[in-house]
Amino acid sequence: MKRILKRVCIFSIVLFCGFAIAHVTLQRFKKPIPKKEVNVTPKVERRKVVQKNEKLYAHLKPKPVDHEELFYRTIIENNIFAPLGWKPKKPTPTYRLIGTQIPVGQEIKATAILQQTTGEGVIRIVSIGTKLGEDTVVADIQPKQVILHKGKQRIALRLATMQFLKPSGTRR
Repeated sequence: MKRILKRVCIFSIVLFCGFAIAHVTLQRFKKPIPKKEVNVTPKVERRKVVQKNEKLYAHLKPKPVDHEELFYRTIIENNIFAPLGWKPKKPTPTYRLIGTQIPVGQEIKATAILQQTTGEGVIRIVSIGTKLGEDTVVADIQPKQVILHKGKQRIALRLATMQFLKPSGTRR
């Protein structure tokens, strides 16, 4: 029994020494890994002008996403009691005339600026023949008026007149 124990001890010592020698040789031939440099930038004071610009452009920043609201958005937007395959009708966009440009010569096309009143309020610069959706086309542009054709329907958009001063007949 002593002989077997002695042989096991010698074998384990030889095995341990072999692993130690292998480890040392691998460490010797291993390429050194360069250390990563971490540059810490000093905190810069923000001027008031930058803070004003952030307030000015705050509407352009993406809004935070509420995942719980997104989960229920399908139920809110769709009718859960409708038959399968039913799609809700998209609201037809309505437009408001902001301004027109009628050229003196024929070199430039007449243009108009329209703002979409439904949805996000997209502003578009259009000329005669421009499509505003599937079936809405700009038919004519006149001073302070744009005529749209939606299918067989004719829609006239007029520029809203604003009174900055009170009429001269009324005094208080």
